[in-house]
Amino acid sequence: MNEKHADQEFSQDHRLHILQEAQLECTIITVNGIHIKGTVQSFDKYVVLIRTHSGNQSMVYKHAISTIK
Repeated sequence: MNEKHADQEFSQDHRLHILQEAQLECTIITVNGIHIKGTVQSFDKYVVLIRTHSGNQSMVYKHAISTIK
């Protein structure tokens, strides 16, 4: 893994950690345009687990995420 890729991964994980710890509501937009609104429950190197208002959980692969607002 090159240094630039490692820095980007750290930055992503840092931001996800803040969202998770504060239980801040966010919207994940996938590369095919699907919007998933909720709170980050957990994440790892490959996926983000988000809980929606209805209580459902969605597991989204990081490579499928376009934007997190």
